[in-house]
Formats: sequence, C-alpha cells, structure tokens
Amino acid sequence: MGHEVLMNNRFPVRSLTATGLLLATGLLLPFAFHALLGPSGGRMLLPMHYGVLIGGLLLGPVAGAFLGVATPLLSAVLTGMPAASVLPPMVVELAVYGLVAGVARRRLRAGVLWSLLLAMVAGRVALGLAVALLGPAIGLDARPVAYVVASITAGLPGIAAQLVLIPLLLERGRLEHFVEGRG
Repeated sequence: MGHEVLMNNRFPVRSLTATGLLLATGLLLPFAFHALLGPSGGRMLLPMHYGVLIGGLLLGPVAGAFLGVATPLLSAVLTGMPAASVLPPMVVELAVYGLVAGVARRRLRAGVLWSLLLAMVAGRVALGLAVALLGPAIGLDARPVAYVVASITAGLPGIAAQLVLIPLLLERGRLEHFVEGRG
C-alpha cells in the first residue's frame, strides 16, 4: 500500500524526488557558505532560503511549507546551524516563505518574481510575529521590528541574489517540466 500511495497523483514520485533534492540543497548550501565565508555568509546570502522558495514555487504550498520546517530543523540537528536561539522563529519564517510562494504561484497564478516578493514580505512579517510571541519563551531577547530590520539589512545581498537567480533557474519552465514529468 505504501508504494501505491507514493505513486498516486497527490504525491507523485517526481515531486517527492524534487522535494528531497531541494531539502538536500537547503542543507548543503548553508554548510558550504559557512565553510567558505564563516557565519556571516549565511546571514548575508541566505542560502537555506533557496530550496524552500523554489520548493514552494515548483511544488506548491504544502511542499514549500514542509521544506520550510524540515530544512532548518534537520540542519540544526545535523550541523548545529541555525543556533537553537533563532531556530523557532526561523522555522516559522521559512515555512511561511514556502507556503506563500506556493499559494501565490499555484492559486493566485502570480509570476515568479511577484510570488517571491509576496513570500519574502509574508515571511518577514511572520518572523517578526514569531520573535514577539516565541522570543520570551526561548530566551531570545529581541525587539521584533528591530530583529526583522536587522535580518533584512544583513540579508540584502541574499535577497537581491534570490530575486535574480531564482527566476533565472525557473526560466522557460525547465525545472517545472521535470517535476511534472514532461521533461
């Protein structure tokens, strides 16, 4: 029965494979960036965000949200990054990125760039709310607005790179055709 579930239309093997590859990307890119550039490389270039955003855009909101939760959790377990003090707000932020990117692209039929922008704004709002609600419980002594502004400021190079590279990666639908089994 398990095999039949994986083969049905709701969870096609190609989508599961793509989800796994994007999860691996979300784990390996931060590791490589931190090794090459140190801790500031991750905060500046936001390598974990790529797999989550692409997953939402290509695979939809459920897979995007799953990647947003699973990627930072697995990374924390396997590599110790992100730190436990920022993990809960980051999980919320990334889950919202994946969810909103998928909803914007699939349900609202927004273009890739508009879907990315909407996901980025929603994710930053969710980050601020998570810091406000979860911060005191996890020992994160930060003001939500200042935390989000600092996050955006430090991550401007990564945000700019995402807005350029992700649309280029998705150009002409090559990745979408692969995931849908047409390429």
